[in-house]
Formats: sequence, C-alpha cells, structure tokens
Amino acid sequence: MVAYYRKYHRQTNWAAYHTNKRNQLTSLFAGIDQDIESIFLNLDKNALESIFRQYGRDYGDDAEKYARKTFPKWKNGTTKLSGQTAERLLNLLPPFLSQNKRYELVKKIRDYYMNKRQSMEHVTTSPELWKQDLRPVVNRIVEKSSKFKLPEELKRRAAWLSGGDVDSANKILTSVEQEEAKLRTAYLDVEFRRIDQYVNIVGNTQAVTHTITLPQGTIHVTIQQKKKPFINIVFGGGKMNKDSRELVPKEEMERALVKQQSRGELLNLSFDDLNEKQKNALRERVLNERLNLEISHHKADQRFANSTRDMANTIKAVNALEQASKSDYEIKSSYETASGSTNITVKKNNNTVIIVIAIVIGIIIFFFLKR
Repeated sequence: MVAYYRKYHRQTNWAAYHTNKRNQLTSLFAGIDQDIESIFLNLDKNALESIFRQYGRDYGDDAEKYARKTFPKWKNGTTKLSGQTAERLLNLLPPFLSQNKRYELVKKIRDYYMNKRQSMEHVTTSPELWKQDLRPVVNRIVEKSSKFKLPEELKRRAAWLSGGDVDSANKILTSVEQEEAKLRTAYLDVEFRRIDQYVNIVGNTQAVTHTITLPQGTIHVTIQQKKKPFINIVFGGGKMNKDSRELVPKEEMERALVKQQSRGELLNLSFDDLNEKQKNALRERVLNERLNLEISHHKADQRFANSTRDMANTIKAVNALEQASKSDYEIKSSYETASGSTNITVKKNNNTVIIVIAIVIGIIIFFFLKR
C-alpha cells in the first residue's frame, strides 16, 4: 500500500510538473504554443511526415519514435503535450509555415507584450494649456511602438523569432500602431474645443475628464474648471448660456475630417522599406492592415459624430431642467469619442448651499444671543 502511494505521488508530482512547465511556456509565448499545437495536430499527411523527420534530426531517433507513437493520443486528447514537446514544436514548426502565418504569430506575441507594458498617464490641465501639457505625454507613449523589442528569452528559446521576416513584421505592426495613434490624436483639437464649448454653454458644469486610449497606453486627463465667485455659487451663477454658438461649428468639423484624409502614410512607408521578397510575402497582410485601419477610421468618425449628438442632447436636457424647475440636480454623462471617452458632471446645488449657509448663520446668531 505504501509503495502504491509513493508511485501515485510521484506520478502526480510529475504530471503537475509538466502542467506547470506548459503553463509557463504559454504565458511566456502569449499562447502561440497552443496555436502551433493546433496547426501541428491538423497537418496533412505529407506535411506531418516532414515535421516528424525534422523532429528526429533535431532531437534524436527516440524522440521521433515517441512523437510518431503518441501523435494519435495527442490528436484525440487522451495525452497532453508536455512543456518540452510544445517548446520543441514552437521552434520546429514556424519555419515551415507561410510568412503570413508567422506574421499572425508575431502579432499575437507583440500585442500581448505591448498590453503588458502599456502606460497609464495622468495629466491635469486647462482648456487653454492642454496642448502643451499633453503633447510630450502623447509623444512619449506613442514612442513605445518604435522602441518595442521582443524579450530576449523568447528569441533565445525560439530561434525563428530572430529572423528577418519577424523584423519586417514588426516594422509593419509598429506603423499600424502609430497610424492608429495618429488617427485618434488628430481628433483632440476638435474634441477639446467641443468640451470647452460645452462648459461655456452649461454653466453648472462641475467636473470634466477625458481619457485618450491609444494602442501604446492610456492618458487620463482632468480638465480644470474656472473657479466661480462665491456669490455665484450661492445665488446661481451657472445658468445656460443661450448666446453660445453651436457645440461643434461646421468649419471645425470640416477641418477635423480633412485631417483624417492622409491615412496610411506610415504604413506605406514601412511597406516601401521592405525588400521585394518581403513585400511579396507580406502584401496580403499589409492589405488587411490597411483595411482594418480604414474600418477603424470610419468607426472613429462615427464615434465623434455620435458623441457630438449625445452632448447636444445632454445640453438640451440640462436646459429643460433649468426651465422646468429651480430644484437642485446632478447629471453624469459619459461619451465614447474618437480619441477615447469624455466624462462630464453637471451639478446644481444652489438650494443646498443656501440651506447650509442659513443653518450656519442661525447657529452663529443663536450663540450670539445666548451670550
């Protein structure tokens, strides 16, 4: 019984060890080991034979025999690939794949590590100074794309990640990320002008934040409001400004859209920088990336239009409250914009302030009379 327990315990520990090693591999390689396993288990007969032979040349006859024998069990799921076998396939299989497929694998790894390294910045600024406050922060975050490098451990454990085709894929992916960032930040001028106009129209605006969401990171912006005189707070100095112009003047809308017409320049430059062999191999992927950027651009345009409409509707709702009632109110609104999102709080608390002041004055008078 004791011998059986020891054997069972050893087997359990060995299985746990292999499971742990495989999980570590999956985490390190962003899950592409699972993609490669799926490709391996679904190879046609000729391709599988080539892989088995190369497996034997690289890892020995015994390893090849084991792989051939165990393949049916791997395929039907009764036996799991160990971390060692998965890592061997991670090295062995990608060079046999098309460059387009390797591009997808590199993209998955890059996206994973870019997300892990994403920055989160916080900036407090004003409608007058936002450009000079934000520009260095945006530039610093966007630079992460061009400075990105795969971890050395990945290249050490998977030699194909040091190849020239991986470098060319990274060039394309860098330009795609920068194009997306360029698209989103190009809207900042008109979005901040829109926020400023909103605040000018809605006098009871209390808090405004804007989040800029880029492929390289996120910037949370707090836009400081001008302090209102105390007398205005007490007796209501935050009424609607009916003389203000429309939320986004037509000419500004047109300028924002014109800025978006020079699309794909960075991607074109990166593609032109490749040699003919790389261009031919990656042409399909580049076309797909261009299409994805176009879709992203159209979605950004739509988000901008929708958020402008929703802001205008909120202004109408606030105006209706002002017209219909003298009571206090609070409206919190969130808008998905071209560059990220805007959150605005409109709050009227004149009655509350007056009541508090009246209570304080009453207490002072009470103590004064008591004396």
